[in-house]
Amino acid sequence: MDDQYESVKLCYTIHKYSSYSANYLPENIMKNNPSDQLSRWFTDSSTPCQYIMLKLQTPCIVETIKFGKYIKAHVSDLKKFQILGGTDENHLSILLTGGLKNDSLDETFRLRHRTSEGLYLPVRYIKIVPLQSWGPAYNYTIWYVELQGKNHETLINSAMDTIDLRKEEEAVRILLKHLRRRRYKDAFEALSRESGVQLEGPVQTRLWNALVENGDYKLAEKIFDEAADEGELDWYMSWQPYTPEWRQLCGCSAAVEERLCCDAGAEHARTRSADLPCADREPRPDATEAGAGAGGGGAAEACCAACAGGACCGRPGPRGGHQLVVDPNTGTLYLFGGWNGTEDLDDLWSFDTKTERWTLLCRHSGMVNGPSPRSCHKMVFDPVHERLFTLGRYLDNAQRIPCNMNSDLYMYDVASGEWSLVSGDTAAEGGPRLVFDHQMCIDPDTQTIYVFGGRVLPANTEELACPQYSGLYAYYIARNTWQLLLADKHELHAPQPRVSHSMLFHPVQRRLYMFAGQRNKEQLVDLWWWECGSNVAHAVCRAPARAPPSQGFTQRATLDPDADEIHVLSGMSKEKDKRVYNTLWIFSLRRLTWTCVYRNESVAPNEPRPRFAHQLVYDPVRKMHYLFGGNPGTAGSPRLRLDDLWALRLRRASPQRVRGRARAALREARFRELAAAPCGAVAALHYLRNDLCAATDHSDPSQVAHFQKLATILFSGTEAPDVRAVSLNARRERTLMRRRAALHRSAHCGDLAQALAAVLGSEDTLVEPTQPFEETSSPTPDTWDAGEHDDDEPDGAARDTRAARVQLYDELCRYFRPSAVPPAADITDLVKM
Repeated sequence: MDDQYESVKLCYTIHKYSSYSANYLPENIMKNNPSDQLSRWFTDSSTPCQYIMLKLQTPCIVETIKFGKYIKAHVSDLKKFQILGGTDENHLSILLTGGLKNDSLDETFRLRHRTSEGLYLPVRYIKIVPLQSWGPAYNYTIWYVELQGKNHETLINSAMDTIDLRKEEEAVRILLKHLRRRRYKDAFEALSRESGVQLEGPVQTRLWNALVENGDYKLAEKIFDEAADEGELDWYMSWQPYTPEWRQLCGCSAAVEERLCCDAGAEHARTRSADLPCADREPRPDATEAGAGAGGGGAAEACCAACAGGACCGRPGPRGGHQLVVDPNTGTLYLFGGWNGTEDLDDLWSFDTKTERWTLLCRHSGMVNGPSPRSCHKMVFDPVHERLFTLGRYLDNAQRIPCNMNSDLYMYDVASGEWSLVSGDTAAEGGPRLVFDHQMCIDPDTQTIYVFGGRVLPANTEELACPQYSGLYAYYIARNTWQLLLADKHELHAPQPRVSHSMLFHPVQRRLYMFAGQRNKEQLVDLWWWECGSNVAHAVCRAPARAPPSQGFTQRATLDPDADEIHVLSGMSKEKDKRVYNTLWIFSLRRLTWTCVYRNESVAPNEPRPRFAHQLVYDPVRKMHYLFGGNPGTAGSPRLRLDDLWALRLRRASPQRVRGRARAALREARFRELAAAPCGAVAALHYLRNDLCAATDHSDPSQVAHFQKLATILFSGTEAPDVRAVSLNARRERTLMRRRAALHRSAHCGDLAQALAAVLGSEDTLVEPTQPFEETSSPTPDTWDAGEHDDDEPDGAARDTRAARVQLYDELCRYFRPSAVPPAADITDLVKM
């Protein structure tokens, strides 16, 4: 459908606005005059209620919005804003939350114009709400606004018809729910049959019949367990928050701990980005700097550097800018290279996660036909043939001589324990030039390595003045050939090459996911996927609805293919203060939302200290993250690196725990029914001591305390009648009319308020229901509806029992995905359209 209808520029008028100053009229945003300082809309206030609303000629699918700017940055430009849209100006949905850069370049944003189901969201009104300007407490300015989208009549009519159908379905679903709860069985079945609308899934229907209609708690418990076995709880579990659990596998060495203790009071080093041509390491120190060591720390740092090669003990020394990969078959970690603060390294280590011991595989790889010492390189592991591949590195200016500028590709065979040179110069074979700060992934099924982005090391002064970036390459291992899939500086609908980004391969979807990064001075917060089979790119989100991780150096990302989640661990902030802190964000590829599950800005017990230039890998089989090394960013020892290893497990409430809660709730409800029944105390006590006791987790003090209190129900006696007012049904409405007529005829009618209270049942002795819209009993009618029926309303006790069952049913249904109902956010947006 996207190919059939072309996107065009959409015409609009100014519908409403909050305010404007002098000659800065709202209509000015319809003309793009970047050199005219008067051609803009300028508010007369900076209060939060400022807005401007655009009205399209007809409902359209608005895909993008373009903001024009003045020829130079302006303090009143929008640093933050929000865009809402809908077909009714009084019921609008959020389409975008974003902000403009503080420059003079036009910016285009992609608006949310589809639901999570892929349905189009037509809009007639676009509301732009300024939230913050670049100047402190400054009024807001919009220079130019251009809308792009689809306005074809056939497409819009189809989308509107779909929305009307969804509205009708939701209305029918609400009626079905009401009819079933009020036990209008004939009406419920007739409406369901004629409309074809399904109230709920088959599991919920079975649960309703067993629990609410028949009171069969054993069958209800069986239905819930069967649903859990069939994966019905997966949707609920995916929404539960994570709890991070860190465990230290290997602490810092004594030399590193000593330096950390000496610098405990020092602030983090605030290094300018110009001093970090490669964010994972600094330029190589000269002889004077290396030998001096500020504050007497030179000896300790020299010891740290010596330990980096394994000279001090049987473990890798401190480093940053290294590479760490995991073998999903065995859970073994492989560590290679890095920068110890003084020099590059070429040692290769393995870590057995079962015995938690390091093993030195190669002390100096460059001496055994392997890669030379390096940092800012990339490495991948081939789980099919048990091989390591490494590519790229960073070179200082003094090292950039012709013989070092070749891009070499090396392979390490785990079985034989030998290095081999795969390619002496990948650029000569159609691959990338020598790069650093790139990303590399492997598709083990097709034996293809993907390399994307990174800075090309300049070979001359001209290239140094104009930064070059590497595109997307594919290396086919079996054929030993390279293919350029995406060039630099392209005009395609695809991600631009960059640095400081992340790239992950999804083995199930067979897609590459590329997130964030930096190109020149532009900070990118977009997320793309690349279809490996068709070589087609798609923008997942260019400005996510929820805030993504803050832009920073050396962010590390992993992917869980089972949960369809991307995990991003931050490093050093790119703000002016260059703070070192770690936050762990999770992006759900199913819901397209960001969630922050961990944040650490200081040294905390049982957690790794904040760092950057570290490495984070994920074992998708054992569901475990591993973190090693990095730069703590201490001011007293700027060349100090870490050598600790941590394991991170993200835990959610287990399905077994959810089952236990559901089982306990069902059995408690059954116990309460037995206790409320006449002469049911003995049976209730037996049920409490056996069935309900078995469903209680006696290791949980709160559950034990609650279980002990349940016994008091048997001796509490009858409760006072509930005198709360209830909603009218058809029978009570007729009774109200008869009593109202009788009150007018009576000479002793009394106070009107008392009479109304009597009519509504506040003086009745029957127990009223605890839930709204539940059935209530009424006196035997004395008009045309006289007579008893099989489906007459139950008495107060039965009504209370049914109300409790309905409430329990609602609680249990929270664990199931409403398969017949669209997501709640989609329903809200569609109703607003």
